[in-house]
Amino acid sequence: MQVEFLLEEESAEDALRELVPRLLPAHCVPRFRSLGGWQALLDNLPTLLRGYRKRIAQHGQQTLRIVVLLDADGVAERRLKILEEAAKAAGLSTFEQTPAGIGFQVFNALAIQEQELEAWFLGDRDAISAAYPKVKAHHFKGIDREPESHPKPNDVLWSVLKAAGLYTAGKRKREWAETIAPHLETARNKSPSFQYFCQGLTHL
Repeated sequence: MQVEFLLEEESAEDALRELVPRLLPAHCVPRFRSLGGWQALLDNLPTLLRGYRKRIAQHGQQTLRIVVLLDADGVAERRLKILEEAAKAAGLSTFEQTPAGIGFQVFNALAIQEQELEAWFLGDRDAISAAYPKVKAHHFKGIDREPESHPKPNDVLWSVLKAAGLYTAGKRKREWAETIAPHLETARNKSPSFQYFCQGLTHL
């Protein structure tokens, strides 16, 4: 089975290249495509989905699946509606619209807050400490354990890293993704959007 991931940005691709092989069954082959921002993803999505629909109709392509990962940026309901309607218009079934136990072709994953990947990282503090041993428990003091309660999780993560003497000169989102993602564990992660993402992948 081939699984196509449509993503907003390169940091998402960096993280998923590390994470997804541990979440998908061995027979699934992931392919990642970052579109250069949420607007570009939404603008190109109808055309991309129509192309996937044509591919799925071809012999030997029926098991192709598409995963769309998009930040909510404070307008989650509106963006999810756009994603779901684009899939429907292309003639593709979605995880959200399909009854349990019935196969679907598109999984739309949406974050509650912006900067989704950083919320995923904050949901697993042990992963951050494993990636950066200088980060200790006291560096998280005063930070809500619900990662998606923060309006800007990337700023919160940066503050933790700076408190440990890391990245004092600026943010390195792609480096964070590549370094932290290999240590993420589903069972201990407190990010609801991370849990939903993992759940959707198990049903592909």
